[in-house]
Amino acid sequence: MKVLAADGLGFAVPIDSVTKIIDHFKNRGSVIRPWLGLKMLDLNDKVVAQLQERDPSFPKVNKGVLVSMVTPGSPADRAGFHPSDVVVEFDGNPVGTIKEIIDIMGDNIGKQLNAVVKRANDVTATLRVIPEEANPDI
Repeated sequence: MKVLAADGLGFAVPIDSVTKIIDHFKNRGSVIRPWLGLKMLDLNDKVVAQLQERDPSFPKVNKGVLVSMVTPGSPADRAGFHPSDVVVEFDGNPVGTIKEIIDIMGDNIGKQLNAVVKRANDVTATLRVIPEEANPDI
């Protein structure tokens, strides 16, 4: 897609994404998107250092995904996620980015996935979350 008013500016959608969307429409008539009810932030060394400086009990992690908010009543809330949790493993795979969590989750709606989180004072918890369909009525 090109933006006519902006010389040389264009956008592209990866073909894998387009193929998946087309398959959803063919098989179901709509796009399937799983939802956990989390707002997350990718962590890097700088962000981790700032969080540990602000709160010495922040977990000692090199990478992971910070949970910044949990939607009340969501699958993540029912699974026991808390703000400030750091997701370090999702469905048996180490994770360092939100994209990795989304890729691992795929189209799995109604299938239990395990998440390993680090909490304050380096407490580790394994949570079992079952993604729901995002906005099924839209």
